Amino acid sequence: MGFLKFFDQPNVIAEISGNHGGSFEKAKALILESAKAGADYVKLQTYKPETITVEGKDSRFQIKSGLWKGYRLHELYAKAMTPWEWHRPLFEYAQEIGIALFSSPFDESAVKFLEEEINPPLYKVASFELNHFPMLKEIGITGKPVIASRGVSTEDEVFKAIDCLMSSGCPEITLLHCVSEYPAEQEDFFLSEMPRIKEKFQTRFGLSDHSHGHLVAVTAAALGASVIEKHITLDREDQSIDGRFSMLPDEFAEMVNAVKSTSKILGCEGKSKEISTESAFYKRSILVSKSIRAGDILSQENIRIARPGDGLCPSHWDQILGKRVCRNLCVGHPLSLDDINTLS
Repeated sequence: MGFLKFFDQPNVIAEISGNHGGSFEKAKALILESAKAGADYVKLQTYKPETITVEGKDSRFQIKSGLWKGYRLHELYAKAMTPWEWHRPLFEYAQEIGIALFSSPFDESAVKFLEEEINPPLYKVASFELNHFPMLKEIGITGKPVIASRGVSTEDEVFKAIDCLMSSGCPEITLLHCVSEYPAEQEDFFLSEMPRIKEKFQTRFGLSDHSHGHLVAVTAAALGASVIEKHITLDREDQSIDGRFSMLPDEFAEMVNAVKSTSKILGCEGKSKEISTESAFYKRSILVSKSIRAGDILSQENIRIARPGDGLCPSHWDQILGKRVCRNLCVGHPLSLDDINTLS
């Protein structure tokens, strides 16, 4: 599967993150459920605790609030990581069942590993990594397209990140609107800002959604998002790291259907469905209402604006009144300009 089908519907990404709970079989099950739910892509996260933090002992390394309150950073990432030896077999399994798999690397070594092990079709940059410029350069060098979450990044950081990626060789970037809270509250999204991403940064835009339900995702689709990313889990009660703000497979499938349907309703910019022959049948046109002989003058006595709509457009009405016809015409004949001697 190639990169994002921007000419089609929004691309839906199923994020597994740490919801495998350390089980390879559960990771495979999540990939399968993502495919069955209609996701276009499934995504992993590639890091090790030591590549994302240091094992500091003071309180600065302890999470003070939120879903992961009480965890030390190294402890959290050790629990949530996807073992690197899983990547190739998971990638091969995804290929086998027909869904594309890629990952979010969290340092340069992860980028190099992913290139060597699975050669992913694209990369995702997590919101907290958008200022990790050495890693961004390494990603850009691959020449792969990039999806990046804005999250907590300042406008200046976003511009610098785009410049770093593009100058290193990245061919295209999609920026995702993101509220970096877990879970995120719907009223905190301010989705009206999303289309401005395209204007301001000259990139495609999408949504990384950590809220409950699919209302935010569907609203983003209605605003023209190219990408929708949501977390998926098999069981919200299994104590997996991100389970509480993730979707169950049936919920994910419902979200995919709603997002794709919304996109179909919107259609493509500058494109509308052609009027069908069946629909045009009920429009009005100029028809012969009384038999006319060649040389007769057209008047309200022998022509009418009526259905079906296969005759001359009624916009010609005033022009043709008083003109002579060049052939015999029967009742119901759809008048055309060829039936008239001249309009002068």
